[in-house]
Amino acid sequence: MITAIHQPHYFPWLGYLDKMAKANQFIILDEVQLTDRSPMVRNKFLTFSGNVEMLSLSVKKKGYREKKTKDIELFDVENIQKHHRRFFECNYKKAFFFEEVMEVICPIFDYPYLNLIDMQMDTVLLLKDLFAIETEIFYQSQLQYDRESKKSGLIQAICAATGTDIYLSGNGARKYMDVPEFEKAGIRVVYQDFTYPVYQQFGLNEFVPNLSALDILFHLGLDDARYFFWENVRKGKEFEK
Repeated sequence: MITAIHQPHYFPWLGYLDKMAKANQFIILDEVQLTDRSPMVRNKFLTFSGNVEMLSLSVKKKGYREKKTKDIELFDVENIQKHHRRFFECNYKKAFFFEEVMEVICPIFDYPYLNLIDMQMDTVLLLKDLFAIETEIFYQSQLQYDRESKKSGLIQAICAATGTDIYLSGNGARKYMDVPEFEKAGIRVVYQDFTYPVYQQFGLNEFVPNLSALDILFHLGLDDARYFFWENVRKGKEFEK
């Protein structure tokens, strides 16, 4: 059983979905605290001129640092939804598949969300569906494990609670992963092998990577983006599922 674990993101980038696609189960960390200025509440998109702009969500600030992610409420969400919809209408309208993609993402900008995680997860699950990723999704809050665990210990506890044989980690976690402790528990740690795929954007001469996965959908369309995504997944390191 290959497990990947991650915080919920807002319209995540391709690396997030790549990790999900390479796992049997993907655990959403909905009981951790919110990380400010992170992809949990914002992501990068292209403007019509080829620059990068960040679109962000706002949360109610009172006591949010002490709350679990699943309990944090959104702030001014209706105006933010209008702003984000307008951004796509103004900046991606020249993309070949603008209409096709807007049709499937517009419900995100119409729904009256109250909690942050509901909006985050609707974007995650929408992209999971559009890229035909069949990995099972579970939530940290559903699991029975030692809730006093922190950092590497938290990941190990979740892996133990979910019958994990292989933990698929992002490369950024190398600095705090206590790999010997995982090995003692019979869990093999492997690191994600991901290279960002290059595709044509707005006729730009220089490719802009590390954007939300919506970018490839706008430029290649739902079918070709899905094919392109899976070809890139297969180029990465393979694990026996």
